[in-house]
Amino acid sequence: MLIGEKIKMIRESEKMTQEQLGEQLHLTRQTISNWENGKSYPGIAEIVAISNQFDVSLDELMKEDMELIQHYEVIDGQFNRQRKLYTFAYIVNIIFLGLSMINNYVQLETAMRIGLMIIGTAAIVVMYTTIKHPVNLLKNRWALALIIVALLYFLSFAVFKSLHGSPSYRLGMICGDAARIFVLTSSIYFLPQPPFGDKGKA
Repeated sequence: MLIGEKIKMIRESEKMTQEQLGEQLHLTRQTISNWENGKSYPGIAEIVAISNQFDVSLDELMKEDMELIQHYEVIDGQFNRQRKLYTFAYIVNIIFLGLSMINNYVQLETAMRIGLMIIGTAAIVVMYTTIKHPVNLLKNRWALALIIVALLYFLSFAVFKSLHGSPSYRLGMICGDAARIFVLTSSIYFLPQPPFGDKGKA
């Protein structure tokens, strides 16, 4: 028997409507209806909540539902792929930051600097799209302090460079450095979120 049918049986045995069950689980009536009609599957948290609330074992709820098992196998496969992508992008991001800091002291060639920015931006996009538990900067003071220090660090180099050259040259430098600082600060944001442990886990 499919899990949607089991949920329907439990609900009807408790003489509850779909709306009432949804309210208990903090979900909409449509969500419950989709479960019961096999249009979607409940998440692990919802299955555990139903198990606890109606005193039904998890084994009883999930047993013999091959579609549900396959559904979670697909999700697990996607999760593993995202974790690998995040890990790769995280390593690339560290290399990008290291070379960018070296560039503040030893001027790299223009082509290398442009390539670095492209690679760094790509790494940030990958991490942003695959991260599962982003750091809340309002709650994590160390992460916030790290970003502020990094921002001031990269900003100081940008201001120093903008003091030299003609006005048009300085304007171009300011625009370029603004984009560079944004990318570098964004990459710093991911440092406290390594691809292992609970935080930052992809």
